[in-house]
Amino acid sequence: MKRKLALLLALVLLLSVFTAACGKEEPTDVKKEEEKVADEPKEGSDGDIDDEQYITLTITEPQAIDPSTSNDIYSGDILNEITEGLGRLETGEDGGDIIVPAGAEDWDVSDDGLVWTFHLRDYEWEDGEPVTAHDFEYGIKRNINPETAAVFAYLLYPIKNAEACNSGEKDLDELGVKALDDKTLEITLEKPCAYFDKFLPHRIMYPQRKDLVEQWGDKVGSEAEYTISCGPFKLTEWTHKSELVLEKNENYWDADNVKLEKITYKVIEDPSTAYNMLSNGQIDICGVSKPEWLEKFKQRDDLVYVSELQPTIVYQYFNQKTKLFSNANVRKAFMLAVNREELLDVLYYGIGEPAYGWIPPVMKVGDKLYRDIVDEPLKKLKEENPDPKELLIKGLEELGMDPDPSKITVTMLQSGTDAESRRFAEYYQQTYEKVLGINVEAEYMDWPVFLDRVYNHDYEMAGMGASADYDDPMTFMADFLTEAQNIPTGWSNEEYDELIKKAQISLDNEERLELIAKAEEILLYEDAVVSPISYRKSSRFQYDYVKNIIKPLYGPGIEFKYAYTQGRNK
Repeated sequence: MKRKLALLLALVLLLSVFTAACGKEEPTDVKKEEEKVADEPKEGSDGDIDDEQYITLTITEPQAIDPSTSNDIYSGDILNEITEGLGRLETGEDGGDIIVPAGAEDWDVSDDGLVWTFHLRDYEWEDGEPVTAHDFEYGIKRNINPETAAVFAYLLYPIKNAEACNSGEKDLDELGVKALDDKTLEITLEKPCAYFDKFLPHRIMYPQRKDLVEQWGDKVGSEAEYTISCGPFKLTEWTHKSELVLEKNENYWDADNVKLEKITYKVIEDPSTAYNMLSNGQIDICGVSKPEWLEKFKQRDDLVYVSELQPTIVYQYFNQKTKLFSNANVRKAFMLAVNREELLDVLYYGIGEPAYGWIPPVMKVGDKLYRDIVDEPLKKLKEENPDPKELLIKGLEELGMDPDPSKITVTMLQSGTDAESRRFAEYYQQTYEKVLGINVEAEYMDWPVFLDRVYNHDYEMAGMGASADYDDPMTFMADFLTEAQNIPTGWSNEEYDELIKKAQISLDNEERLELIAKAEEILLYEDAVVSPISYRKSSRFQYDYVKNIIKPLYGPGIEFKYAYTQGRNK
């Protein structure tokens, strides 16, 4: 998912270690667990799985467990476990993502690539009601309905009339989604889309119960009792700011392959608390970045270390509806004031890579790595402007403001109140004050409040982390389309929109590369809309008795459908 200066950076790295990852880089002096897909536990006295099957881990309080209105990665992790969409993401033998049939047993695509027909398997919601093609039709239409204000609605724009329906220009009955019968869903595209199949496991295409959504109204996804499962697990408890509990869904069509009986997500905001809980066995999996804890845990024989480069980016962005940040030179000054290499060492202890582009180095266009072909735009901007303060002064003059930076005060909106959040905020305060000569104030708040402020444009600067939903640069580039505003900067650029929309419908990967590269240059080099900070790496430890978790490269975090524990109490 994705998000005055907020630095979700610490929490995203340290606590939400279950977001999408791609490419595998690991220290040579640590153990790495081989992640397998649905291997059955071995029989025999040494191979029996534990009698009690449960896993405990940490999470940040989700926004809401609603596939239409929530857009944070934490709600996505829960939704993935409690929902069975048309397909599921798993890890193939080569370590890459594969989309396996899930709610749909199979599907057909017309020769022109426009008509997709999905044939649903027999499966049920947790209350015993059958999941039907009508549930998928309703869920997709709910996301497109402008009254829902679904943040990810724009992902569905390849569907015929989706954009017009989302803007209110056409009626929802004209959307190219139709249940032909209870078991057959037909989706008609506006034009061929090279990556449409990658949406099948995404929350934007989940089935939804019309009867319950209408009954619950605004309460949908706000409590455990206002959620319903058709996936491997069901949400049975949600004690806000404390824990969420998932239990095995006995009505799940593939329940025989689900070994875990319970998954408990502890809402822990302080990394040190989480580290201590991992150390004494209160949790089974945890992201770790602090050097002293990394070295401590690496010495333990009962912990497995996993470090992977991810298709994920940490970034800052600017509210262009404010006078100061309506100027591109001011935005460029703030972008260039950050020493990304130093920041990685100080804040992330060297875990990650500095980001001078918007597309992470692990992402592909077709079979080619995008960053192997396209240079990072901010490197050129940095070479041309060695003194960010000069750019700031120039921008202030263009705005007709006092050119003295010391008279400028900027407020950073911070999505956390703990000590780690303050450490991050203080680093940025010192950086901007030292390099630009401005005054910086930090305002601290919890994640849901922060999201509300940001999406109402009640901020000056903000910062978040974003994870790719699928393996194509469009997952990041489409966020800045005028009609998307998933990253609420208030920016709009007709040339950018045209380039991205052409790239969305092109089936020529060479053409797509050129279009996306030009759009990225507009985004960063010309208009300085967003400031990429770092490409993230995961850094997590898990106990060696935790078996068979799947870590998709894209989409949600760790997949627990096939997980189990073996030897917990040995």
